[in-house]
Amino acid sequence: MFNILYNIIIFTITISSLIIVHECGHFYTARFFNIYVECFSLGFGKKIFEYNDKYGTNYIIRLIPLGGYVKMPDLIKKNTLKYNFKKYKFIFFNQLSFFKKILIILGGPFANIIFAILIYWVIFFIGFPIKKTIINEINYISIANDIGLKSNFEIKKINGVNISDWNIFNIELMKNINSNKKINLEINKINSNILIKKTLYIYKKSIKSLKEKNLIFTLGIIPKGLKIIPIINYIIPGSVAEKLKLHIGDKIINIEGKKFTNWYNFQKFIYQNNNKTIHFSINRNKKNVNFTISPSFTKFKKIHFLGFLPKIINIKDTSEIICKFNLFKALQKSLKKTVNLTKLIINSFINLFYNKNNIYKLNGPISIGYIAGKLIRNSFIYYFMFLALININLSIINLFPFPILDGGQLLFLFFEKIIGKKIPYKFKKLIYNISIIILIIIMGITFINDFKQF
Repeated sequence: MFNILYNIIIFTITISSLIIVHECGHFYTARFFNIYVECFSLGFGKKIFEYNDKYGTNYIIRLIPLGGYVKMPDLIKKNTLKYNFKKYKFIFFNQLSFFKKILIILGGPFANIIFAILIYWVIFFIGFPIKKTIINEINYISIANDIGLKSNFEIKKINGVNISDWNIFNIELMKNINSNKKINLEINKINSNILIKKTLYIYKKSIKSLKEKNLIFTLGIIPKGLKIIPIINYIIPGSVAEKLKLHIGDKIINIEGKKFTNWYNFQKFIYQNNNKTIHFSINRNKKNVNFTISPSFTKFKKIHFLGFLPKIINIKDTSEIICKFNLFKALQKSLKKTVNLTKLIINSFINLFYNKNNIYKLNGPISIGYIAGKLIRNSFIYYFMFLALININLSIINLFPFPILDGGQLLFLFFEKIIGKKIPYKFKKLIYNISIIILIIIMGITFINDFKQF
């Protein structure tokens, strides 16, 4: 119960910061052009705070922190006459030039990007931990094992790009998988300078059914700093493990009378004894329970062949180092990081539209709260890096040509410029209402996806 409450609090702080930054981008761009701002609202639902300033702006905080807006009326209203417009030299949105209107609309997304750059700049300057790409373990039934990757090897390059940590490796993997190209790896054994070349042939089609979002685990690589322990952490519905009535928390202690040594050998033994009777024992509630299985699978059904996943824990990692840069270099790194992530996110959205089934992989507020809560417990650095990432996400999403988003406002603006007159209010309202319904449906799907995951 405490964890749920904690995650809700962290989620509220995280989402609120995103929205405040975004709406402040619109607000201060409008103020720069001396535009009269009628309302600055955060969230929706019941009002929990309200304040009016001397400029006639009504500041509102509402109960549910999932949105916000800055209202700039086109015409003066009766209730605004009490404010001295001549004194503050206010003008209205419709009095602005076409270019200035665009700048105000782009102010929100631009503010999120700037915020992400600032976060990365500070992190790169004060220092952040990186984990060298040293392999700790390999899954036997995996792509990594098929191409000959082994423990205590370090991945140095991927398609000619130098790799310094697992985060960069994962990003480069995503780039190359999305382009459906073969992936060339260069690895070396620890304390050796001899580079060995390996080639991965992996495509989007071959990973679309997998649940892992981290492609490193998908390949079957367990990085140094993580260790597989023989405790069942997840059981796939309808699998052999479920039919055997194995439970989450069961600990594998031996197989065919031999003590369990490591996950690699366990998988290897099971796979090499296809269609044979195998005996193994688990410990459950301090009692040993024996099981008998006759695994039967083809080369097309290797992944999760028994239908359970082991527990992976963090262990002391001597390969972790603190990386930091001077102020100027940190800014360069920050800009490069933001540009690379922006490209990656855009490519991810493009792939989303190409494959309609990908919408069922979209995450929503529950996932954000869970990830944010987990990260802030482990490291403030990783939490702020995540915060920067979702700021970039929000910036890009808001530029979609969807009526209630900034991209939709730009679309209306350009359309009005082309036809030379304003779009009728009734038509705009109809489009807004339709888009709200679509947005609610998408949000509903993300909630369902989150509930399935957690």
